[in-house]
Parts: sequence; structure tokens; C-alpha cells
Amino acid sequence: MLEPRHDLLAVHAHPDDESLWTGGLLAREAAAGRVTAVVTCTDGELADGGSAAAPGTRTKEWTRALRLLGVASKVMLPYRDSGRDGTGPGSLCAAPFDEVVAHLVEQIRALRPSVVVTYDPAGASGHIDHIRVHRATLAAVEAAAVPFLQPGSGPAWAVSTVLLVTVPESLARLAADAGLHPKDAPSTPDDRIAATVDVRPWLDTKWAALRCHASEFERGASVAVFADPGLREIGLGAEYYLHRTGPGASLGPEPDEA
Repeated sequence: MLEPRHDLLAVHAHPDDESLWTGGLLAREAAAGRVTAVVTCTDGELADGGSAAAPGTRTKEWTRALRLLGVASKVMLPYRDSGRDGTGPGSLCAAPFDEVVAHLVEQIRALRPSVVVTYDPAGASGHIDHIRVHRATLAAVEAAAVPFLQPGSGPAWAVSTVLLVTVPESLARLAADAGLHPKDAPSTPDDRIAATVDVRPWLDTKWAALRCHASEFERGASVAVFADPGLREIGLGAEYYLHRTGPGASLGPEPDEA
């Protein structure tokens, strides 16, 4: 029976998402000696050609951030940022859904993670690329466990646990009241949160990794608000997850162990 190669795989849409949404969890796992991986589905460059940063900039920033977070394995899929409208040649949303799933199946089977982390059904922020990554990742987790599907992508692998990063209603309301968050932004009722991870011990690392994405700060992206230490602790000091059971959790003992 194959053994896991990675304890945790985070699947994201854009460079900087790994640091913003799951940077604390990644840093915590690495500090505990666990092996982590990140698959990012786009290079962060807008498919419509309107990117603020020079070509290749965001990939370099992503590489530096992952190094700070202690990520052992990294993969970037061959897509571009779809923007808010989800259009453009080469964009993630323009790609056939089954093609995106096939890429992720290949990576899940190659990386063999115990846990896969991605966004909640609303993409945590509502970005169309995030929503597509959520759907494709859940489909890929299921397909990767079925030997009949994509036999050329390596031996089947059954993930045990899926975690979906989300924003609790209480935090979204607090941010909206402070004018930092749209009032209609997606959120999850607090009583549905399965895990709240206190990442304050790794907040400096998370912030340093986020700061690696300098081009996002230079263009005035909303992450710049976390330069205020108080807002940083409130907004980045905890990470919130929904839980889904993966196909590997239901596997029984081997026949000779029954």
C-alpha cells in the first residue's frame, strides 16, 4: 500500500493566496516537521493583458513566499488569472473544467497528501477563480482515488481529509463595520466552522510571506490594510476551515488485516 508523501497539500488560485488564506497553517505544519505542498492554478498574470506587474514577477514572489513558509513541494499549473469577469484566452475559467480536474488529479497522485486544503464553495472571497478551484479540487480528490480514471496519471491516491478555508460571519461583520470588507461578501455562519486555527505564533512568518508579494502591495491590493499590526492580528491571526471527509477516510483494513 502506498504511503503519503506529504502531510498537507494546499490548492490555490493565485500567487499570494497561499500566504493570505493558509500561510499560518502552512508555517505551523512546517514548524512541526510535517511535509507540505502547494499547487497554484494560475501564474497571477491577467489573461486580458492588464497585469500591473512585469511578466514572471508574481511567480518569483510566490517562490520566495513558499520558501519562507517552509513548503517542500510546489507546482504552478499553466493558466492565467481570469479576472473578475472570468474571461480571456489561457485563463483558468476559459479552460475546460475536465482539463483542470485532470491536472489536479495528476498532482494529487504524485504528491500523495493526507490532507487537501482549498477554498469553501464561495471561494472564500467570491473570486470566480477561487470558486472554480474549489469545484475542481473536490472533483479531483474524488477522481484521484478511482484507479479506472486517468490510469496514465499514476497510481490512485485517496486523500483522508479535505479542509475548506472560509470566513466566519462574525469576522466578516466586523470587517464590514470597519469599512474593510463589502457587506455582501461571502461568509459562513460561525456555528458551521469546523476548525479555528490560532496562527498568531506564526503570524510574523505569514506576514513576511505575504510581503514577498510586493507587486500586490504596489498596485494597492486590499492586503495592504494589514500593515496595521492591530488589523493584522484580527484579520490574519486565525484561519477558519470547514471539514469534509476524503475518500481515504472510509477505507477499511487490508484483506489480510481484517
